[in-house]
Amino acid sequence: MKKRKQTVFDKRKLSLIVMATMFWIGCQNVVSIDLNKADPHLVIEGDISDQPGPYTVQLTKTGNYFEPALVFPAVSNALVIVSDDAGQRDTLRQGTPGVYQSSNLIGATGRSYTLDVITGGIEYKATSSMPVKVLIDSIYETPRGTAGYDIYVAFKDPPESGNYYRLNARSSALIPADSIDGRRYRLYTDKLTNGNEMAERIRAGRNVQKGDTITVELLSIDKVTYDYYSTLRDILSSDRAATSLSPANPNTNLSNGSLGYFAAYTIDTKKIVIQ
Repeated sequence: MKKRKQTVFDKRKLSLIVMATMFWIGCQNVVSIDLNKADPHLVIEGDISDQPGPYTVQLTKTGNYFEPALVFPAVSNALVIVSDDAGQRDTLRQGTPGVYQSSNLIGATGRSYTLDVITGGIEYKATSSMPVKVLIDSIYETPRGTAGYDIYVAFKDPPESGNYYRLNARSSALIPADSIDGRRYRLYTDKLTNGNEMAERIRAGRNVQKGDTITVELLSIDKVTYDYYSTLRDILSSDRAATSLSPANPNTNLSNGSLGYFAAYTIDTKKIVIQ
């Protein structure tokens, strides 16, 4: 019998990966989704930043879409190692089932990080590079008609081309989410604006009022991370949305048919109180 080349992925698991906090070299794989019953597949969600650790890698298995009980089993007893091109090497320890944390790793800009996961006799690998940190210059608001405020973030794109960004924002008055309206994240590339002063509107904050505190995070990400989030955004906003019958899995830098992402990035955070 000819072996199938498709990877099975539960569309609701796709939604969970969106909310994972976050944030993901080789060939990238675009994996088609088959909602029919099949063997489970490994899902890896790993992040490392320039903020103090510990850093976390989470391992789960996909579920069967047609299974009444939506359960994504944690993967325990795996060997999880993160190393960088400066000689750091950290074997992550499992705390809660399926969640592995670093103990001595220090994230730093300009370094390339490699994730190695061995479970079930199979090795999975991914690499992500942490870009130079870009700082937020200022945050300001403008009234948006009769309701709420538009929030703008100003920053200077470096003179070197090939910079990629993700903007997150949340309001003290709302449930924390990836944006002030509880919508999805915003992505930017300097393809058409290299070296420019940037002033990006996050989203129209119709629920933002005077006295609210807005927290903004500017993530400087590498291209593979940008591609992951970009294809994920396209899936969620197109006919292939997570609620459609046949969504595709976003690009991944993970090997051996695993799903998810491994990302290294920097974070700059600023707050503003709406006056």
